[in-house]
Amino acid sequence: MITITNLSFAYKEEDFVLENINIQFQPSMVQGIVGLNGSGKTTFFNLLTGFYKADKGSILMNGLPIKKNCIAYIDTESFFYPKLTAKEFLKVFPQTNLQYDEEGLTKLFNLPLNEFIENYSTGMKKKLLILSQIKQDKQLYIFDEPFNGLDIETNKLLIVIIEMLAHKGKTIFISSHIIEPLYNLCFHIHHLQNKHFIKSYTKQEFSVIEEEVFGNYTNELKQHLKQIF
Repeated sequence: MITITNLSFAYKEEDFVLENINIQFQPSMVQGIVGLNGSGKTTFFNLLTGFYKADKGSILMNGLPIKKNCIAYIDTESFFYPKLTAKEFLKVFPQTNLQYDEEGLTKLFNLPLNEFIENYSTGMKKKLLILSQIKQDKQLYIFDEPFNGLDIETNKLLIVIIEMLAHKGKTIFISSHIIEPLYNLCFHIHHLQNKHFIKSYTKQEFSVIEEEVFGNYTNELKQHLKQIF
């Protein structure tokens, strides 16, 4: 169980992005995180990974602080050193996933490993980052907007990979502006808004997510567009 208690974080003093969050996430499941831009999804993930230190509160997994070496993080934008080939980049990461087949996966992902990463497209860089993380056997996998920049075939491949990780008993967090892929992948979807998780949805409640997350925004957008378009 991942237990979060009184979690708060501010980039500037008293200007909290997340405030007094109390929530529990069941392990060995796919947990979806949704919210409008600026709601704090990436900040929440950076707190989970330990890249950011909370101003107050705690994040525990099975009653203990989460160790960084237990986490695989596929973030929205990643930095790659110039003049480094994809093959050289992958060698940085130890292979602890015994079923990882680099040759087979790079064919599926259609990645030229001998190419310099600086010549890769945004989507190719995302695929390379995914490979580097599934090469490792971790307990917690975090995917921050993983479908952005990927072609339709790779999106489907990623969905199957996430399903397989879940089948292996891994705990997985996914954020996405595209909610539809989350419906089949996730056991629960959690709505982050106004510095808090305001609601957690079970599969039986997924049908109302679109309206509750985007309803007010969609109506305001339509009214605004009527005036200018």
